[in-house]
Amino acid sequence: MSVKLREKELSNGQVSLYLDVYQNGKRSYEFLDIYVNRKKPTPEDSEKYKAAQEIRAQREHEMIVNSHALVDRKKSRKDFVEFVIEHLGKKAYNNQRTATLYQLKKYVGKKSLPISAVNLEWLKDFERFMLESVSVNSVLTYMQNINGALNALVRSKIISSNPWHEVPFHERLKKTETIRTAWNIQQLQLLANTPCKMNPQFRMVYLFSCFTGLRWGDANGIQWSNIIKRKEGEREQWFIHFKQRKTNAIEFLPLTDQAIQILKEREAADGRSSMYIFPEAKETHSRTHLVHRRVDLALKKWAKTAGLDAKKMRFHTARHSYATNMLEVTNDLYIVSKLLGHKNVKTTQIYAQVRDKMKENAVESFSKINFKFDNDSPGYQVA
Repeated sequence: MSVKLREKELSNGQVSLYLDVYQNGKRSYEFLDIYVNRKKPTPEDSEKYKAAQEIRAQREHEMIVNSHALVDRKKSRKDFVEFVIEHLGKKAYNNQRTATLYQLKKYVGKKSLPISAVNLEWLKDFERFMLESVSVNSVLTYMQNINGALNALVRSKIISSNPWHEVPFHERLKKTETIRTAWNIQQLQLLANTPCKMNPQFRMVYLFSCFTGLRWGDANGIQWSNIIKRKEGEREQWFIHFKQRKTNAIEFLPLTDQAIQILKEREAADGRSSMYIFPEAKETHSRTHLVHRRVDLALKKWAKTAGLDAKKMRFHTARHSYATNMLEVTNDLYIVSKLLGHKNVKTTQIYAQVRDKMKENAVESFSKINFKFDNDSPGYQVA
């Protein structure tokens, strides 16, 4: 195993520098696109030679690390926060990524954090730090992202093992059961009847999500081209055809009458002057998420004006509302799962425990038998 710096003479009097790589009985060549004057070298040529030697040393170092499965100590001194940013940046945008980076930067501060310094004790301290301000479930989500970055470091042979795997099972946080805020039909009617000083399209895109189950990432950028109409006999059916941002799954879903009504009102107001159905609610700030923040702030004011719990109001309550209301109507978890675009029906089961009215309806519909208890009933004995 060796990496040697070689020279190839060119017709113009210069030489081209390249690497002669010998590994596992095979020889290969890597030309560096570095050219120097051999007969009359200049100071610049000396710098080029130096750069070529550094590249040769780096290639040899990488070969040794890879062949012996060693930890790359040079890379382990790089900044952990920067690596996490790069790792999570490969994923599609989501709020969890943003929140994870926010908590990490808040804890680390302005100091550099070498990858080699991220050990079990550091991870536990970071977890305790987050528990002071966010819920257990949120901390679990953020630590999953950190764990993913650590696994990527192991695969890259920058660290030998993931320190988070050293946490005993009994010491790990357990996911707590939560009740997701969802508005019933009466509360949605109350919102619809409540005037509030806010952008009308913010109200409409929220209600559209309440009757389609779309997430913010899908609803804010929905286009007229995603709406499909079909004529079946005397009835015209409307569908929405789109790719979910979160899962990349292609969805083709029928629309409720309420969702169709909102689309008709939008078309009557603006025609189709924009390709987007809700252009003023379109997120244009992929990193700062300014539109999303403005929408959530407006929704809280709207809920407060309507007498609802403003602390629980955010855009995602629309999806929860659609799920629970649809489940109440259909009583079919599988159908609701497909309407929400869930890959696994287990994901949908969280909504089965939300609405007390569903339990009441189930109890009221329980089969009945005729019976009466008196002294003449068989098996009745007086003590």
